[in-house]
Parts: sequence; C-alpha cells; structure tokens
Amino acid sequence: MGAIRIVWRSLMLTGHVLFGLLLTPFILHRHPGGILRTHPVVTSWWHNRLTDILGIRVTVSGHRPRPPALLVSNHVSWLDIVILGGLTHTDFLSKDEVRRWPLIGWLAARAGTLFIRRGDGQAGAVSAQIAQRLREQGLLTLFPEGTTTDGREVRPFFSRLFAAAVDTGTDVIPVALRYHIGGGFDPVAPYTGSQSLAQNLRGLLQRERTEVHVVFTQAITLKDHSRKEVAELARSAIIGALNSPEQVPLTQHRPIRAAG
Repeated sequence: MGAIRIVWRSLMLTGHVLFGLLLTPFILHRHPGGILRTHPVVTSWWHNRLTDILGIRVTVSGHRPRPPALLVSNHVSWLDIVILGGLTHTDFLSKDEVRRWPLIGWLAARAGTLFIRRGDGQAGAVSAQIAQRLREQGLLTLFPEGTTTDGREVRPFFSRLFAAAVDTGTDVIPVALRYHIGGGFDPVAPYTGSQSLAQNLRGLLQRERTEVHVVFTQAITLKDHSRKEVAELARSAIIGALNSPEQVPLTQHRPIRAAG
C-alpha cells in the first residue's frame, strides 16, 4: 500500500507542479508596487491543492490576519510555506537556496517571495524591501529563527528582521506551527539536518496523513517597543501557543481555507 501511495501521489504532485508552471504566466496580478506576479488567489489555491495531494490535515486556532501585518513563525519544514500560503494571501521571506530549487523556486519568485543570502550584507536592502511590502498594505511572513528545527524548540529570533515592522509601525502577528501525530511529536515532517528535500518528500509521500495545527496569536502593537523587545515578545507568544493546554486535543479545531 505504501508503494502504491508513493507512486500515485508522485504522479499527482508532478502534474500539479507542471500545471502551476503552465497556469502562472496567464493568471497575473499587478502588485501595488507595479510588479506583475501570480494572482494571490491562485497562489493560495495552489498551496491548498498541494496539501491535499500530500495528505496534510490543517487545523487552525485564532483569527485570520488582516493586512498590513508582519507574520513571524517558528520554522519546522518547507511545508510551512505551503500551509501558511494556503491559509493567507501572504508573501514570504526565504533563504536564497529556495530560488534555485527546480520549478518550485521559479514559482516562489513569481508568487512574490523575497530572497535573502546569509552573510551577504543584504540586511539593509532586505529590510527596505520588507518595509515596502508592508507600506503597500501587504502581508509578509518570515521565519526569524533563520533555520528549521524539529518543532520541539523555538530558537532565538534574529531581531534585525523586525526592523521594517518597527520602522513602518506595522503590527507583528506571531504564528505557531505544530506538526503532530495524534497530538504527539512528528518525526517525519521536520526538514532538518543533512536530510535532502527528496528524502523528506519521500517520507511525506509514503505516510497516510500529516497533521499540522496553526495558531494565529494576538497581534503585537509596536508602540514604544524596540525590535529586540518585539522579537522576544513574538518568540514568547509562539512558545506559549505551542505549549498551551487549550490546544489539546488538536483534532477539535476546524480547518479553514484562504479567503478568495
């Protein structure tokens, strides 16, 4: 059964990616900044369809964020982008390596992803791009840990990533992602260490279902807060949401989809 599931989902996944490549040039949207990009409704649909193909069950707590806002999330897997991209019409700040992923990198760029090279002296330029997106009444999501974990810890946040929100006075919304198996630790979904994307994807394809619970916590208003204080508040909110007993059992929450 596992082999059949892998083959079937692989065929569906390949077809879905190719369909996205064919669809993207024809469903364009002029961003407030004047850039032509994939329409956000289509992008959210594409993400949601991908979660269905991979057998991912998404449950949600909290209120859907409204733009403008900077969403900051703990980082567990490449799936984080798929999950949050399906629930909101958000752009992402991503590591530059993603741009070079076959097919997916091109789709991400056309969907409005901002890419950053580590240690390349780009902090000021990236902060300016983030600020511009926020001024254009957008939603932008970043992962301030700077790397993925197995989901059982939340590493310290890079406070410089919050500079644009502080400069523009934009609310920060902490988002907690918890991948689980019946409420317990999920060893398959995290994309960490020396594991390749292909290895991680194979594990997801062969299992019956992947479950993730998303918590949109209360917005942090930036009045009189430094970027370091905002980073600490956001991290504390995510840790609190991940450990909240109110989220057990997770299966009681109803899934939602991105608004059209």
